[in-house]
Amino acid sequence: MTTVVFGLAVGTWLLAIGLFGSVLATALLGYEYVTGDESFLRVSKAAAGVATGSFVIALLYLTSQFLSGDYTNAYVWDNTANYLPTLYKVTGVYASNAGSILLWAMLTAVVVTTTLLLGRYSTRGARLSQSLGMGVVTVFAWMLVNDSPFTPLSAEYPSVAANGIPQDGSGLNPLLVDPFMAIHPPITFSAYALMVVPFTVGVTHFVTRLRGTESIFDDWLGSMTRWLRGSWLLLTAAITLGGIWAYRVLGWGGFWSWDPVETSVLIPWLGLTAVLHTLNQYRRSGRYAVLAPAATAALLPLVIYATTVVRSGVFRSVHSFAGGGIGSGVLFLLGTTSTLAVGPAFIHWFRTEQSDAEEASLLDRATIYHAAVLGFILLAFVSLWGLTFPVVRSLASGVEVSVDARYYNLWSFPVVVGMLLAGGMYAQQERFSTRATVGTAATVLIAALAVGVVLARPEWQLSSTEPFDPVYYRAIGSLSVVTVLPPAVYFAGAWIVRYAGRLRRLTGRQAKLNETGIALIHVGAALLIVSVSFVYVFSTTASVGIVGATELDDTGERIVRDVEGSPYTVEVTNYSPENTPTMTEAAMTPAEAGSVDPSSSVILVKGEVTAVQRFEDTTIAQLNGSRVWVGADSGTVQFEEGSVIVARGTLSDPRSENIDALVYTNGENVGPASAPPTDVYSPRVVDHRFDVQLYRGDTLVADGTVAEQSYRGRDMQTNDPLIERGITGDTYVVGTRTAGGLSIEISRYPLANQIWFGVAVMLVGMGLVFLFDPASGAAGGRRSGNRD
Repeated sequence: MTTVVFGLAVGTWLLAIGLFGSVLATALLGYEYVTGDESFLRVSKAAAGVATGSFVIALLYLTSQFLSGDYTNAYVWDNTANYLPTLYKVTGVYASNAGSILLWAMLTAVVVTTTLLLGRYSTRGARLSQSLGMGVVTVFAWMLVNDSPFTPLSAEYPSVAANGIPQDGSGLNPLLVDPFMAIHPPITFSAYALMVVPFTVGVTHFVTRLRGTESIFDDWLGSMTRWLRGSWLLLTAAITLGGIWAYRVLGWGGFWSWDPVETSVLIPWLGLTAVLHTLNQYRRSGRYAVLAPAATAALLPLVIYATTVVRSGVFRSVHSFAGGGIGSGVLFLLGTTSTLAVGPAFIHWFRTEQSDAEEASLLDRATIYHAAVLGFILLAFVSLWGLTFPVVRSLASGVEVSVDARYYNLWSFPVVVGMLLAGGMYAQQERFSTRATVGTAATVLIAALAVGVVLARPEWQLSSTEPFDPVYYRAIGSLSVVTVLPPAVYFAGAWIVRYAGRLRRLTGRQAKLNETGIALIHVGAALLIVSVSFVYVFSTTASVGIVGATELDDTGERIVRDVEGSPYTVEVTNYSPENTPTMTEAAMTPAEAGSVDPSSSVILVKGEVTAVQRFEDTTIAQLNGSRVWVGADSGTVQFEEGSVIVARGTLSDPRSENIDALVYTNGENVGPASAPPTDVYSPRVVDHRFDVQLYRGDTLVADGTVAEQSYRGRDMQTNDPLIERGITGDTYVVGTRTAGGLSIEISRYPLANQIWFGVAVMLVGMGLVFLFDPASGAAGGRRSGNRD
């Protein structure tokens, strides 16, 4: 027990040291900015380094507890179990609030401390930026001290600890047992951490301007651009991985459902994309002198808002984490960062009356660029309001309302179409006259509207509408989704033509690769928009019930059913429930049982009977020649030497020199390992698997297995669909157990794989820009050049 207390105390002290170091660094760096006195700079760096090191060690220590199954830690017991593979034991580290915040705190501390230790970030203004960054780390540390991932089991779950140290954990949320979700949170938090320094630089820019001192924004512009591009790469990958997870695990039959958590993570992505566009223009032309730093500062509050949606418990989502003590810290951070992002920027704008507006014709490239940036802001607002309005309405009136997918689709669709037209005009206008560009865009718009009206079949419409819906909903909802196709083709074509013209003029390899990246980002975006639109509207679904499917075995019997309303026929040939872990995996060996604390109440053990001793009323059997024995009433159990048994019973200390542990059982809980009694073992997961063949006429369309997982102690199921991928789309089959057998749902999703391909093209493009843009290096600043 002393070792247990010491181990948890180590984690607690690491968090306390991290809090002390971050507070000290925040205070000293703030003092150095205010006074200009850097006599404590070494102490500041040391304090930041100690804080960062403590968080790194704390995270590694917590990970080691998960890997070793240290169930004296309440957080470990609550988020893992013995049967989980190593990958998902590591996933448990950030499966809940405290571990996630520790991961985020560590990554943020590393980023901020890096800027402090690098000599090129040594101006007076940099000290304010670094102080603000360490202030964010301080809030994280405060949250961790108040809701520690190193709380003893006896303090958090006294009823569980009363029976001794558990031999197994409560288990990981089943929805997280997936390789995509194992890497999704670390990537997401890495993206979030990279936004902290740009936030502090944006705030510092306005604070220094208000004080009449030199801003660091231009000096840090190259580094910030690279960090934000790295953040964009990571966040895009994280959203994509989340979409693949939803497609594979939840059995939704779709990668996106406008779930609150999905929608919330889209908000900082849209904001980040808008910021990258403003920084690009500011760097090249000096435009957005106010908007660029203000938007950069606003990114972190958007990230905190997304985190609030995930962790507050207010927003209902299959992804969300329960609220708790850590929620108040997130809300405090949201209020503080929002105030810092908005306050100094507004005061600066109000005092100087500085504006980003400039005299320009209505259709010149600058105005069109403004429209594109505004489009990202509008899309972010649509998502933000859709999430926030129901909560505000509920708090104000007590009436719960919900915002469905119609709201998001109908308000986002015209904005996206407008952005495609604006983006195409911007690219085309580089090589063609304004008159030709306007004529082309007008023609595309007319074609889009014509297609939208002529092809407005009910099954092709953007959304179903009702007579009492607002006029806007009825007008936009009645259009065909094919409306998006002409603007998307125009957008992609314009950027390809622009790329071809630039490629002929450029001579350097680095510049050509950079331009290739820019073109790929925009072409990939057009492909993604069309694919997403078509998947939503042109998907089809049909279902059929198959009575008796759970009675099939591997004898070759089959059940064939036609799927009403579709051209499909389903054939089910086998049903096999598979346990996880298996009984053999779950049972302890005698060696493991001998090392268990005797205060533990019940264990499952397996071994060969190597000796038998009988007393008046009791028979005991030695397992594997060890000092662990199984005992039972002589009248209910007869052990035979050489047999392999499984026994579930109470572990007791026999207080014998020859016996280390005695598992006392009865006739109902002991039996041969080949056919153990049903009450001996209850698996954590039962995987119900059905072999399915899907035919379209006489053609085999899909052949494989559908599965549904049920979990002990959890009122939930997950599904493994059968997905047959193709160039034109996916055939998606989900099986759900019913009282009478099996329900099969068959969906067809056109252009589903083009979604993933579009994202991949965008990621490759941003990767090229990240590596080869000559103006976004670590020491880059604002540079002149072609207005891009």
